[in-house]
Amino acid sequence: MKVRLKKYKFIKNQEILIHAFVGLLVGYFILHPTSMVIYWFENNLNGVSFSALWSVFWNQFVESFSFSMMPMSVAFSVLGLLIGLASGMYNRSIKEKQDKLLTKRQLLKQSIPSLIADGENDFVDFKASLRHDYRQVKTDKNLENEVLKSIAGFLNAKGGTLILGVDNYGSILGLENDYYSLKKKNKDGFQQRLILLVSNEFGKDISTKIHFSFHEIEGKEICALLVEPSHRPVYLNDGGNTIFYLRTGNITHPLTTSETVEYLQSREIT
Repeated sequence: MKVRLKKYKFIKNQEILIHAFVGLLVGYFILHPTSMVIYWFENNLNGVSFSALWSVFWNQFVESFSFSMMPMSVAFSVLGLLIGLASGMYNRSIKEKQDKLLTKRQLLKQSIPSLIADGENDFVDFKASLRHDYRQVKTDKNLENEVLKSIAGFLNAKGGTLILGVDNYGSILGLENDYYSLKKKNKDGFQQRLILLVSNEFGKDISTKIHFSFHEIEGKEICALLVEPSHRPVYLNDGGNTIFYLRTGNITHPLTTSETVEYLQSREIT
């Protein structure tokens, strides 16, 4: 078991080691020689003929690997190693985040029926549609604002899952009516519309916090939005007023200015 664990850790860190090693080589074989050549030319370019440029370049390049220049070689090698190390760690963090999101999507796909069965709570909200009014049996773009309120509430809290195509009682309605109201009448058009709404209202950086997952239940397609918590406060322009929405319990409600300030201060402390 210990051998397997060590092997896993080695594989996990292998990419960082490769980046660091490549950085070291770049520092030794490229950064240091190049810096020497540039430094020499800055101080002696006027005294060298054009025909002799290549000879001078080559001599300086070779000189950078001499024993006398070893301290500088080591310094640039360490610099390259550190840059490579930072690059490897950043690259791994991106991959780990992608892996976590993939895992969340897979778990979400498996747990959608149970989420619907358990009903709405702090982390789960249902919306019958994006823009189809079931009472008046027509398209109503004002309903899109209700979806944005729910998304804002999750963004300002601890994240959550918004399921579209399911009413407040957990009945599966599907997204067919929403699809019909769009120019591109399928889930791609639906996703594009939602991303556009979120980007225009909250900013393009916030749209990266929304992850889509489509599922077929009872022969009807629904959409689950996995909403990550936002790194900054998100406000919704509602009827000309800028409002801060927060998800608490099974309700998304607006906060007053003083309540918003108090909440944001408490979030910074924690």
